[in-house]
Amino acid sequence: MGNSSFKYQVQQVEENKYILPAKEDIKVDIHAFLSEELYQASEENMWSQAVNAANYEGVQSVYLMPDCHSGFGVPIGSVVVTDNTIIQSSVGYDISCGIIMARVNGLTATDLTRRSRESWITEVEKRVALGIGCNRPKLMPEFKKATIENVLRYGAKAIGINADVCERQFIPVSDTAKVDLVTKAFEKAMPQFGSLGGGNHFIELQVDQDGSVWVMAHCGSRGFGYQTAEYFFYEGAKQRNLASNRRELSWLRYDEPLGKQYWDHHNMAANYATANRQIIMRSLSEAFQKVYNTDLEVYYDISHNLVQQETVISNGVAKKCFVHRKGATRAMPSNHPNLIGTKWIDTGHPCLIPGSMTEGAAILIPQSNAYNSACSVNHGAGRVMARGEAKRKLEHKQEEIDSEMHDMVRQFRGVDVGGIITNTKHVPLDECNKVYKDLDTVLNVLLNNGIATISHRLYPVAVLKGTD
Repeated sequence: MGNSSFKYQVQQVEENKYILPAKEDIKVDIHAFLSEELYQASEENMWSQAVNAANYEGVQSVYLMPDCHSGFGVPIGSVVVTDNTIIQSSVGYDISCGIIMARVNGLTATDLTRRSRESWITEVEKRVALGIGCNRPKLMPEFKKATIENVLRYGAKAIGINADVCERQFIPVSDTAKVDLVTKAFEKAMPQFGSLGGGNHFIELQVDQDGSVWVMAHCGSRGFGYQTAEYFFYEGAKQRNLASNRRELSWLRYDEPLGKQYWDHHNMAANYATANRQIIMRSLSEAFQKVYNTDLEVYYDISHNLVQQETVISNGVAKKCFVHRKGATRAMPSNHPNLIGTKWIDTGHPCLIPGSMTEGAAILIPQSNAYNSACSVNHGAGRVMARGEAKRKLEHKQEEIDSEMHDMVRQFRGVDVGGIITNTKHVPLDECNKVYKDLDTVLNVLLNNGIATISHRLYPVAVLKGTD
């Protein structure tokens, strides 16, 4: 690879931190939070994409999280801080894709028989549309156009959600913005509201190490976000005189007309995604009432594909910036200026981090060294195998992978829970544990850098995936 390789220009500066230093063809230092194992396994293409991220107009700093891997234009697992520019690739197509978690009231591992979990999956499928498009099940709630328009402007606030259980209730949208500017996006908004989607989106029943029961959902802005992103990628390419097949390189100034339009519609998609996850939780609560005669209490909701205006503190200096997180999660520690007025000001807010279908998830609490990563952590374990590659390479292991899920037994405070129940006949090969990095390896990098601590480590006992 020689001198042309960005990966081998990287310098290790601490045990779990690397820097690709700025030079003539790299505008700013690229800070990477990686163990030696994760660095050695990193892709050359990922580093090339990180250089792309560092060279956009207005970039102030770039960070790579320990789950980083190749993406579209910039790496997944990257954080890009800018002053007055918005980089669409650093948000991506599923604007405000994120995680919502809830505690299940009064339920413990003892209650989770295999039969009850199978019944719970059936009840969820009656209430939440899974997979691409939106084949609405019979008990999925219906919404009026006026409600959706209000959601696009006011997000979770429009459906009565308390600000303490979400990263934000909504991001403001200007009064003059037309919610139906992107026709294809607006047409998707009403029929898909309250649906999960396909790909890596999921609903997961989990058990904490203390035996308590939780539920996690991972999804985003559905067709509204995708069509919004598509529209502005092409418009941005025209604005920057780029060929359409290089649209991932487009960027926008916040103060130019197209930039203002994108900001409004990005915010609408973010508002939609936040409210969408809360509606899914309402449907999940109904399923718990039906099967277990209990309901749930939403704990927190947070996004990991988003750009937000935040106070960035570097070397004791506070500055308002645009913080882009593509496959990365906001992580503000106690007393951060943006947490003033929230219940999390004294502790820092929770960070919700999923892993693979077998290795579970974690809830992190940011620590003071989170300022070293622009108050960001990873968004998951991170892929090691692309979807098509996984289907090709793992086809011969389908039976083995299915058996592992079916036969796995975990113990929670002396209670054995057998099997991870799924809603599919076979475990999706492109989503099985073999296509993801080890979550604990990834989390340990954050712990070793003093960026976050683990407050809960949870493991799956039932998983619903959208079938594409």
